[in-house]
Amino acid sequence: MKKKPLVCMLLIAFVLTFLLPVQAMAATQNFPDIKGHWAENYISQLAASAYVKGYLDGKFKPDNNMSKAEFITVLIASMGTSATDKTTNNYSDTSKHWAKAQINEAVKLGILVPSEDSSGFGPDEAIKRSQAAAFLVRALGKSPDSNPVSFADKATIEKSMYKEFIKTASDLGLISGFPDGNFDPFASMTRAQVCTVIVKFINNLNGTSGSLPAPNTTSTGGNINTITIGAQSYPINSTPIYFSIDFHDIRASSINAGSTSFSLNGLHTINLNSESNNPDIIVNNNRYGVKNYMISGNKMLVTASCRKFNKINSGTYTFGSDFVKLYINSANSEHYLSDMEISDEYNVKIAGKTYKLNQDKITVELNQDFYDIKKITLGDNDTIAQLSKTDPVIFNGMSMSDIMAIFTGTTTLNTAQISTIDFILGGKRYKMSQVIMDAKGNFTANSTNYSPVDVIMIIDGTQYKINNVAVTNSKFIFYCGEGSTHEWVVINDEYYDFDDVRILWSSSLYDLNEVMVVGRNLLRIKGKQYDLDSSFKVRFGNKVYDIERIEYNSSLGVTEIRTGSLSSSNLANQPAKYVFYRNTSIYQEGTNNATLYVNGSWIDFDEILIIDPSHMSYKNTNYDLIGTRIKISKIEFKIVDTSWHGLTQVLDLYMEET
Repeated sequence: MKKKPLVCMLLIAFVLTFLLPVQAMAATQNFPDIKGHWAENYISQLAASAYVKGYLDGKFKPDNNMSKAEFITVLIASMGTSATDKTTNNYSDTSKHWAKAQINEAVKLGILVPSEDSSGFGPDEAIKRSQAAAFLVRALGKSPDSNPVSFADKATIEKSMYKEFIKTASDLGLISGFPDGNFDPFASMTRAQVCTVIVKFINNLNGTSGSLPAPNTTSTGGNINTITIGAQSYPINSTPIYFSIDFHDIRASSINAGSTSFSLNGLHTINLNSESNNPDIIVNNNRYGVKNYMISGNKMLVTASCRKFNKINSGTYTFGSDFVKLYINSANSEHYLSDMEISDEYNVKIAGKTYKLNQDKITVELNQDFYDIKKITLGDNDTIAQLSKTDPVIFNGMSMSDIMAIFTGTTTLNTAQISTIDFILGGKRYKMSQVIMDAKGNFTANSTNYSPVDVIMIIDGTQYKINNVAVTNSKFIFYCGEGSTHEWVVINDEYYDFDDVRILWSSSLYDLNEVMVVGRNLLRIKGKQYDLDSSFKVRFGNKVYDIERIEYNSSLGVTEIRTGSLSSSNLANQPAKYVFYRNTSIYQEGTNNATLYVNGSWIDFDEILIIDPSHMSYKNTNYDLIGTRIKISKIEFKIVDTSWHGLTQVLDLYMEET
């Protein structure tokens, strides 16, 4: 089960703050750094209700900022809502984020509106006060208010898309202004401030005021008083039993069973007899994956599918398994310790594959140190890992000191003379300090893993294709091809091959080497200079877009283009693929070794624009497709018919040999 991306420093910060589900850091913990703090009462209330926890050093650090993902997670939890949708991709930057399910639930509830963030949600950005106001108001089902606000910084508030939610949030008493009379809509919120607004939100949601109830009591309310797992039975009133829900371990104080579901503590509804999405159950310190929950009289019968780690210890520190990264045979993965199913003391299963601890290298990262799991002790009250400290498996924020050697062809580069190293991964350019590498030489950036052969290394402006990476004594050796000055163009902050991008102007296509970018939005074509206007388009990825900005970045040595929307012209959608038919059978898919005879010359397919299934444009002149001569690997044909599959962007060309 994949839950969270590899953004290690952020993950560690989050783990150690809000959602570390470990009894060793109990909700009754007293934080020494909140004594006398203006938000002490609010922090204590949320801590007592198990919604927030402290750092491993025992502090709360109330003045640290909170991210948008963390805010949404705490907000969803405070509503008593379970987040289960881990498949929908509502935002481009949350597909592998640890809070994907919570973000999806917030979208489902109307708290988040994806159209407001077309470039991505920015889950790891600090939550802004205006954003929090909107999310809280929507969570309460309240409407925005267009009446004027009473804050001194009205002009600044007017610039926020959430200005009308700020008015409602203020009127509801959720977020107040500062002593200077300002609201500061674009200011980041601290952990203390978030605790304040969440307590006010919960009271508003429940129509109450004062302290919040602590869910981790030993009440025996409810019609279920015993939980049975296998042959063992556990009374709820005398056994610490927890359900793992949305990264929280919820202590069972009351369970009321219905015909199809049961209610946990009156806050969470869980399905009975379900074969999926069952929360894990924790008894003492043994955690079990659950195949299904069933009811028999006043007993709950739990069919366990596997045993797991609930927590793991390193020295004086205790870590929740949901937040401990798991590495398999020194390679990075999207797995966590809670994803590992335990068969016996030496055999485990991860993502359906079995590994042997005495043969495979299964590594965890604890407090920035790395340990191999050598053996597992399965006790009645605990699941204990036998750990052996090992070399680092993940290297965050590389520097030149992490590189032993760089081989380029038959040459060895002098690393002492290198000034800068950048990498291009998945169309993005990253500084060396921004990438993460594992002990297998794989790269990770923006929560995506890349093989070395898929990465371009840029050393002081010269580009190298990486063939292989070796790791020796925790240092990297890069084996690269010969250096090149291959050209790129950056479109919307992503790198594209220079040869795959065309400028469209006056119904003609131009290679970028035919277009000189003289200055920002100033171009020269065929010796004449033009200001950028709506007549200029850019074609890449088989689509045509309007151009908002074009300029040459001399420091990077690339042309940069910022596009607008998809062009509304009839040339906007171009074929993603051509399929050539001879008679009624497919002769070839794709334009490899294929040319057209147009205006007295044989030209490549990427030099034409498809106007409609029967017509094409070449150098500002339209031509019929039907009747055009085609040459494929020296065999000449004539197009006799065409067919366009608009939904799949496939153009079928039916040919007969000439």
